[in-house]
Amino acid sequence: MEHLKRLAEIRNQIERLKVEAEAIEPDAILEGFEIMESEKSRKNVVFNDDNAKIVIQLRTRYDDKNLTVIRLDEDINREYDKLCRSNATAIANSESYLNDIKEMLTEAETKHEALLTSPYLETLRKQRAIEIKKTEHKVPGLAVYVHYLKR
Repeated sequence: MEHLKRLAEIRNQIERLKVEAEAIEPDAILEGFEIMESEKSRKNVVFNDDNAKIVIQLRTRYDDKNLTVIRLDEDINREYDKLCRSNATAIANSESYLNDIKEMLTEAETKHEALLTSPYLETLRKQRAIEIKKTEHKVPGLAVYVHYLKR
């Protein structure tokens, strides 16, 4: 049981270190920006040694709670609703046409599938499933559940 115990200890340590890394990441980002500013570097590599290379990544995010964006969303919804009302008959006809086409497509796919099926092919597939089932075997592995330690 020494290997199981050691594995559990290592996994627990990994989880604690992940929590610690997440806690210091904001300060590390600030430190990285200070390094970029002091070195006037165009490269975003702020740390590099034998253990790791750390790069500042700037991901694009948007604020959808912005008042202008909210108003534009409302205007878009109003205009969309207006178009739906004013074009209701044409939209209904278009939807009916689309449904007819979908039915024709379903029918064509069914015919296509029928052309690619035979009793012999189905028998071969069943035999294959039986043969593949005969090769079934178990492969050992470990599931490790780490108990998080509270600080």
